[in-house]
Amino acid sequence: MLSEFSIFKEPAYFVLSKLGGEVIGFSLFMGIITIITLVIKLNYLSKIVDSVPAACFFYFCLYFFLFDTTVLRVAYATALVIPAFYFLQHKRISLSFLLVGLASQIHLTTIAFMIIYPLYWVRQLNFVVLGIFILSPILIWIDFSAFDWLIRFSMIFTDKYQFYARPELLQQQNSTGLYFYFIGFYYLLVAGIYFYLRDEILTDPFKRVMASIAMLGVIIMCLLHDNVAVGARLGELFLISTVLLLSWVYLNARAKQQLLIQISMIVVFSSYAVARFFYLFPNFFE
Repeated sequence: MLSEFSIFKEPAYFVLSKLGGEVIGFSLFMGIITIITLVIKLNYLSKIVDSVPAACFFYFCLYFFLFDTTVLRVAYATALVIPAFYFLQHKRISLSFLLVGLASQIHLTTIAFMIIYPLYWVRQLNFVVLGIFILSPILIWIDFSAFDWLIRFSMIFTDKYQFYARPELLQQQNSTGLYFYFIGFYYLLVAGIYFYLRDEILTDPFKRVMASIAMLGVIIMCLLHDNVAVGARLGELFLISTVLLLSWVYLNARAKQQLLIQISMIVVFSSYAVARFFYLFPNFFE
């Protein structure tokens, strides 16, 4: 067993799920872990933005149906990533770094959040990200894709992501073109957030990193516009910082008594949650 051990095989998840499954049963164990990790995420999101209602509302609207009811390993891994954000905000870098490392042992893709540290330390990198973000829709227009390069790069560490390159998975995806509207929605959303919070983003290193992470999510989707499964999954992983950014926008709007912005945000993201639910569970009421 030790000879097969590898940090690229997500040992933390498989060891814990096997042990928990043998003790109390796999389904019950997963249910308990899902509830615990959800509480952890909401707790730390609330601490970061200093508002329980705002953090809970935007997390439930944007990510609850996606993570905590479907892609559970990502849900569990982000329960370590979000506390890592909190400790970065409070300049406890070593602990933050450790949590991201542990998260990658539950779901390997979360190792990508290591980018937050150079973004935090090197202010200029955030402006590079901003520049690429502004130009990123051109990647779709010229039909440039990084998918093949990404698959080849992942082979250095693991062959598990070769599954996404299977021809039968690539033929029928995005047949309606909905993915492009999804990218467009998040491009405009992140651009609007950046404009509204620009003064805070420029002066607060942590908020600047969270904005850059959201922009990277959009850039990734543009780079992987020809593969919905990979592009959307990686993009939305980074876009989890929009929960924080939208909370800050809402709280600022409330402090400035901008009622129209508050109502618009509640209506738009409540509608988004309903749309997400029916997209993920189309046969729920049948």
